Amino acid sequence: MLRFVFPTEDSRQDVQSFYNEFKSDGGTCIGYGGYENFDRWLAGMNNRISGKNLSAGYVRENFYLCYDGDDMVGVFNLKFELTEFLLNFGGHIGYAVKPSRRNRGCASQMLKQGLDIARELGFVRVLCVCDEDNIASERVIIKNSGIFENRLYDDEEKVFVKRYWIDL
Repeated sequence: MLRFVFPTEDSRQDVQSFYNEFKSDGGTCIGYGGYENFDRWLAGMNNRISGKNLSAGYVRENFYLCYDGDDMVGVFNLKFELTEFLLNFGGHIGYAVKPSRRNRGCASQMLKQGLDIARELGFVRVLCVCDEDNIASERVIIKNSGIFENRLYDDEEKVFVKRYWIDL
């Protein structure tokens, strides 16, 4: 079972190590932007969690660091509302597992536990979205009862996304 925690000042080293692994691997993921300046990054995450001082297009969300023992293996977010963009291309839920911990069931467990959190917070249905070429994420969503609705073209990212609903 993974442990979900909100980021704090004590998370500095774990967060920077986590995102540095993505950077070294040539990728990015949710929460990546600006992590090098941890104080600013943490303030931004706290704004998202509180729903205050949000930049245009952002909504209130719970952003969690996910631990397997003492190892930060991933991040998970749960958005409390959907803008038009999020309804089409982002969904309620985002998650990422660090490259060195992929293909070990972490993402499936993370989504399973994240859905439990969503249920506890009163959600009855959530939208999960993945890029069409992200077969691993699609499998995780389907494994967690995702029902395919459609695929849409994201003109900004130049990619098709697949949209799945999960009833809680």
